Amino acid sequence: MSSKRVSIFEVARAAGVSHQTVSRVINHSPNVSPTTRAKVQATIDELGYRPSGAARALATQRTRTIALIAGGMSYHGPLSTISSIEAMARKHGLYVSISIMNDHEYNQKAFEEVANACLDQGVEAFVFVAPTEPMVEAALSARLKVPRVILTSSHGSSDVDIEEIIAKDPTTVCLGVDQWSAIRSIVEHLAAEGHRRTIYFAGPQDWRDAATRRIAWETESAAAGIESRTLEVGDWSAQSAYDLFERYLAGLDDPKTQLPTAIVAANDLQATGIRRSLYEHGFYVPKDVSLVGFDDMPGVDNAIPPLTTIRPDFSALGVAAMRTLFSLLGTKGEAAAAPKLDLPRHHGVATITAPLIVRKSTAAPTR
Repeated sequence: MSSKRVSIFEVARAAGVSHQTVSRVINHSPNVSPTTRAKVQATIDELGYRPSGAARALATQRTRTIALIAGGMSYHGPLSTISSIEAMARKHGLYVSISIMNDHEYNQKAFEEVANACLDQGVEAFVFVAPTEPMVEAALSARLKVPRVILTSSHGSSDVDIEEIIAKDPTTVCLGVDQWSAIRSIVEHLAAEGHRRTIYFAGPQDWRDAATRRIAWETESAAAGIESRTLEVGDWSAQSAYDLFERYLAGLDDPKTQLPTAIVAANDLQATGIRRSLYEHGFYVPKDVSLVGFDDMPGVDNAIPPLTTIRPDFSALGVAAMRTLFSLLGTKGEAAAAPKLDLPRHHGVATITAPLIVRKSTAAPTR
């Protein structure tokens, strides 16, 4: 078998088109008819043609590479979003250089080192999956001469003003899940069921998602006349939520009468730990207490009982990030695939809706 590499000219001859047409197909240009595109792609597949990345970069002055710098990789949301980003990029002939940062050991210097290494590779844009306050601040303040999309939440525990910063830089866009409206939907659901005494389990406050959810819960529950106590978990884990709830129950003189009628967890993992503690103490969901999570993680629809939770569309968030990036890059091929998004903004962050999925873990209180 010959090891000679197939050239673009051989593909053009075999397909009966010009090499310019082959180039347009490879680069996802909209200026090719569907019939011609299918014929050229079939020829490419048959001959095993692979474009030379180095040659293409030299000819077009583009590396077609974006950098994705991400934290929070131990959790469902960031992982799902990154998978969507990579799939969308691949669909449009772009390459993703992924750098994972440990959000617990993160600092500004480490961030700058990673970002500069990406710039040395000639990346055309950045996507930052920035769940924590330090990552958001660094992503916003980094001196970059290429577009950036930052995935984060609308509220945080620091004084960083996203709205003011992005107003000065049209090449920076922030996107996220509409956490506030999601929490409001939980409050409205519980209020409609008749709940007036609740507990809220907060996530780690250096995570902007956790900060937004907590601020929203405390604001919206108070407005709805729901009495609530916030318990500080400190992380997202089921074990920490379990341990904290065990301590809470131990401090009650009569848990059967003092336990609130509903518990809201900042994520589904916490809800899992709370559910275990309730079960071990002889409390049943939702007969004795209603339980709500957040994230709609795989499997919670088959929990006992199936968990009422918020369903963020992490895939849609990844697609929105890439469509925004295509628009910022402004090249013909990508721009044609990226009509301008018209998303609601909260404190400078364009947001994707996240509906409440009502299952059997919530019901009207019986006491």
